Amino acid sequence: MDDERDWPDPPMERERDVGRLRVRLLCSAVVLLAFLALSWGYVGEVVGVLWPPHESLSRWATLVLLQLMGYVVLPLLVGGLVGDFVYDRFVDS
Repeated sequence: MDDERDWPDPPMERERDVGRLRVRLLCSAVVLLAFLALSWGYVGEVVGVLWPPHESLSRWATLVLLQLMGYVVLPLLVGGLVGDFVYDRFVDS
């Protein structure tokens, strides 16, 4: 009874596929460039506000980390999802 599982183990070769990783990174770069192009005015304002650092260094660091999350983590997540769809649909036929 200990060997019975409710679901099978996921295939490991999907995560190790170099072609899939390349497509994910390419799609992430496209999403990042599109995001920057759409919010270029905002990026200029934020850089002007955040540089040079202000008195309250902890508040400044929090704002910088939030901006990095928005411009790095979110494009990687969306690009990874889109990259998997593109790879499964068009490349891995």
